[in-house]
Amino acid sequence: MKTRLLALAVCGLMLPLTAAAEKPKEEKKDAAIREIDTKGLKLPISRDGNVNKPTTITSPEELAKAVPDEEAQAKIKKEVDFAKQQLLLFSWSGSGGDKLSFATVEGKNEVMFAFKKGLTLDLRAHAHLFVLPKGTAWKVAAQF
Repeated sequence: MKTRLLALAVCGLMLPLTAAAEKPKEEKKDAAIREIDTKGLKLPISRDGNVNKPTTITSPEELAKAVPDEEAQAKIKKEVDFAKQQLLLFSWSGSGGDKLSFATVEGKNEVMFAFKKGLTLDLRAHAHLFVLPKGTAWKVAAQF
């Protein structure tokens, strides 16, 4: 009986440790470079879009050309200061498992976007919108 209680107590003490270990580490992202939530926005999706060639948007006029929907434009304008920032709009069709992430290059004014192709055979529309300080260099790297 004592052995069972002791084993139960040890398990109870170990549970919070294993739960903490299972949490995924959150990526530390530079506050100057961030992604705008595109859920609910009517963004143009191109079937011929290339994830390696995003649309650079540096002014409200360019935003109006790239994103015709006025509601989407209004929401986006609230989150970007075109005097200091620019947008990168990635739009493509591909696997539902496609992923796009980013990381800043330490010591440089540069950001690397990593594209990982999904393994599913479904065709889905993807749109990602990133805010970067003006003058920030960027590159897209494919991971397979």
